Amino acid sequence: MPLAYYTSEEHFSHFTDEDHPEHAMRIMAIEQELKSQGIWEQLIHVNGRSADMPDILRAHSKGYVEQLHLIQPKHGHIYVDEDTAMSPGSLNAALWSAGSCTAALDDLAKGEQSRAFVATRPPGHHAEHRKAMGFCFLNNVAISALRAADIHHFQRIALLDFDAHQGNGTIDILGNDQRFLICSSFQHPFYPYTHYEQSKFNNLINVPLESGTGSATFRAMIEEHWQPALKSYAPELIIVSAGFDGHKDDPMAELNLLDSDYNWLGRMIDGIAAARNTPVLSILEGGYDLNALGRSVAAYLTGLKSN
Repeated sequence: MPLAYYTSEEHFSHFTDEDHPEHAMRIMAIEQELKSQGIWEQLIHVNGRSADMPDILRAHSKGYVEQLHLIQPKHGHIYVDEDTAMSPGSLNAALWSAGSCTAALDDLAKGEQSRAFVATRPPGHHAEHRKAMGFCFLNNVAISALRAADIHHFQRIALLDFDAHQGNGTIDILGNDQRFLICSSFQHPFYPYTHYEQSKFNNLINVPLESGTGSATFRAMIEEHWQPALKSYAPELIIVSAGFDGHKDDPMAELNLLDSDYNWLGRMIDGIAAARNTPVLSILEGGYDLNALGRSVAAYLTGLKSN
C-alpha cells in the first residue's frame, strides 16, 4: 500500500519573520526534494482539515485555548515566548496542522492507509497542556494520540520522537498514562533545558545524546533503549514526532546525523510495525536547513515504505 502524504496550504497563513527558522519554505523544500527524487508521484496525496475542538481539548486546557484566541494579533506579530511568533493566521494554521494529523489517524484506523506522513506547520511537540513554546501552539502528536485512544480505542500507542529537542509537551500531556509508551531521543543538555527525567515517568524511555553525537552512537543507543521496549510493549499504533534537526547541517542543534540515519530510522520503524501489521503515523516537527530537511524527509519516507 503506498504511503499517504497529508498537507494543507493553510500553513501559509502562519507567517513568521523573514529571519525566523520556522517558515513556509520548510514545507516547500520537502515537496521540491520529493519531486526531484521521483518520490512525489508514488505517494497518495490527501488534503488536511481543521481540527475539531473536542480533539484539541483532550490535550489542552480550555483556558489555554481561549487565551490563544484572545491574544492572536489582527496584524503584525506578537511573540508568545522568546521563540514562538504568532501572526493573524497562526491559530488557523495550527488548527489545520492538528486536524491534518487527526485526518491521517482516522484513515489509518479505518485501514485505508498503513503509513502516513503529515507535512504541516506549525510543529507541535513542545506545546504543553497549558503553554505554547518552541514554535508550537497545539501538540499535534498528543492530540492524535488521545483521539486514537478515546475514539478509536487503541490500547497501546507508541510515541517515537527523534527530534534534536526533547518533546516536553508530549511528555507533559501524556506522561504516566499507560496507554502510551513515549520513546524520546534528544541532544542533552539543550533546549528546552527543563528536561523530563525518565525516573519520574513510568512510560518514558529517554535517549539523551551528547553534542557531536554521530551515526554509530545514535543507532546503537536507539537499538539498546528503544527496540527492546517497543518489542515488549507490542504497540497497536505508532505515532512519530519526525524532527530532522539532528542533521549535521542543521543550524538549530549540534548533532551529526546524516541523511542515511533517517533512512535507517524509517526502515527500523517500518520493520517494527510490519511484524504486527501496526499502522504508522509520522508528523513533521523540526528541521531548519532546507536542503538537509528535504533530503532527510525523502530518506525517511523511502525507508518507511521499504518493507
